[in-house]
Amino acid sequence: MKKIYVLNFILFLLTSLAFAQYDQTDYQEKKCLACGVDDSDLFRKCEEVVFVNGEFLYWTADSGDLEYAFQTNQTIAQVNYGLGDYKFANYDYKPGFRVSLGWFNAPSYWQSYLQFTWMRVTGSDSTNRSEPFDQPVVGTFPQNTVLGQELATASSNIKLNYELGDLLVSRVFLPNPHLRLRLFGGFTGGRIKQSWNVTYTDVAGQEERIFNQFRFIGGGLRLGLDFDWFFSCNFYLTGKVSTAPLLGKYKNISQINADTSGFAYQDAKYDQTRGAYNVQAYIGPSYQYNLDCSRIEFFAGYELNSWFNVLEIIRPAEVAFADRLSGGHPADINSGMFLLHGLSARFTWDF
Repeated sequence: MKKIYVLNFILFLLTSLAFAQYDQTDYQEKKCLACGVDDSDLFRKCEEVVFVNGEFLYWTADSGDLEYAFQTNQTIAQVNYGLGDYKFANYDYKPGFRVSLGWFNAPSYWQSYLQFTWMRVTGSDSTNRSEPFDQPVVGTFPQNTVLGQELATASSNIKLNYELGDLLVSRVFLPNPHLRLRLFGGFTGGRIKQSWNVTYTDVAGQEERIFNQFRFIGGGLRLGLDFDWFFSCNFYLTGKVSTAPLLGKYKNISQINADTSGFAYQDAKYDQTRGAYNVQAYIGPSYQYNLDCSRIEFFAGYELNSWFNVLEIIRPAEVAFADRLSGGHPADINSGMFLLHGLSARFTWDF
């Protein structure tokens, strides 16, 4: 008897779930029909297509270890260590692009595509000692050792070149008619190059010029996941996340010269093979529409690209002239994370 009760309860529960699912499906169909959207095949999963993407990027760059001057905010009589503000090299927002070409093999549910990203970001900044010259500016690179006088101005100009290519293959999953997941993997490679110029001008008009540059060229493997989640009326939530370890050639150069001497105060460099690591992610709304023989998508979202083990700045310690040969040469190398981020706006056409 108990078994019969348990069986009846299970049948009742399954029937209730079935009716609930029927009601939910019926509601979704009415909701989609009210917007004029046929959600029976939102992703054209049975159509073999070639697709092209064109993306407009409006990004900036951020990183630590880019302080170039210290502006005191107390009068000379009150100056002590740490009474002021550091001045950092700042990047501006600049446009770039990303393009891709691919093929979706239906109904095998996999696709392959090739994409290329290009960015060039620049920035400039400067600071002066205050009027009536009672709040001095101090350099974060050796200053008095080279110029021997108080600074009047300090300026920074920085530039970043970023090129990245990917050859990827995706496995497409459709857990339900309103959700598409694509697990992708493949090869990635490219170049990151940052050039940074700092100029100190003393009260006598003499200049000290500091040049720092790092460059990484390498390749590796990329693995990630992207998704499209249908809401209503052709609007979706679209996102992507991927990681990539890379191995390549790294080069770093640091130079210092000035008007006061005929030789370079510093000309240090090193080359090595090293690994780097990239994490990429974006999310935002998209509008996707099925035409008779094709499909289009408009996407706008926020993207983050984090890079590790590529940013390094050499900052030499001030060493007295008499100790340069008999003493050591400290390797004061600052390193940190490097970040590209901003707007990514994409148009996709399947045909």
